[in-house]
Amino acid sequence: MRWAEIEVSAGPLAQELVDDLVSDMCGGASLSGDHLCVTGWLPADDRAEDRLLLLRSRLDALPPEVSASPVEITVRPVEDDGWLLAYREFLQPVTAGRFHIRPPWGEVADDRSLVDLIIDPGMAFGTGHHPTTRMMLEVLSEMPPAGLAVLDAGAGSAILSVAAAKLGAAAVLAVEVDSSAEENALLNIRLNGVGDRVRFVLEDGPPEGEGPFDAAVMNIVADVIIALAPRVRQALRPDAWLACSGVIDSRLDEVTRALEELRFEILEVRESGEWRAIICRRT
Repeated sequence: MRWAEIEVSAGPLAQELVDDLVSDMCGGASLSGDHLCVTGWLPADDRAEDRLLLLRSRLDALPPEVSASPVEITVRPVEDDGWLLAYREFLQPVTAGRFHIRPPWGEVADDRSLVDLIIDPGMAFGTGHHPTTRMMLEVLSEMPPAGLAVLDAGAGSAILSVAAAKLGAAAVLAVEVDSSAEENALLNIRLNGVGDRVRFVLEDGPPEGEGPFDAAVMNIVADVIIALAPRVRQALRPDAWLACSGVIDSRLDEVTRALEELRFEILEVRESGEWRAIICRRT
């Protein structure tokens, strides 16, 4: 197995955000140096280029006030036969809300009250290590979708779709525009045994004619939330709830304003470091 070491350097103001992004892509990261240097590792397979392009796009989307210094990505091949074992040791399970999120080789939680969520770290963004993902898992834990039809717009690794199904959702539609996510999302759906209730589609938004849904989640960036919100609203039934995350604090007012203009009632705003999550209701 060949691996790639991903090193991202940036200015100190971007430290927390870059660490979050690399951690979620790689299932963890190490931080070193006065000038921010975040290191993670990925399989050097035929999807490596797509993952790096996605990481680059996420880094480019950082707000100007925290990315004044150039963000640089360095990729180095790693071919040590013992690297996979070291990587697996590095990739630790995390807990968010009612969920214990682990890779396929990770141990089941000692606390059997936690819901076991198996996520293969083969796809960028969606391992459960990013604060935005953790906030969404907490929302699902507190607003359980048992018996509901759920829309996951911008599904990525399908972690939120799988989580909703494991909490009893009757049906989940996972929508993702990035074709490089499909293989990993389908794998995660299969690993968790929820293929009978989670359907993955490659689309740029909720397909016409789907729904109505009782709830929706969007864990993406502010610009995409704003762009997709009108179509998501059309797919929701009245009084359905929507939870959005991936919003940097400097974009919060812009996103909430866009949702309110679409007649979403803002119920709550949560925060984790620089990130915000918005819970609202379709009126």
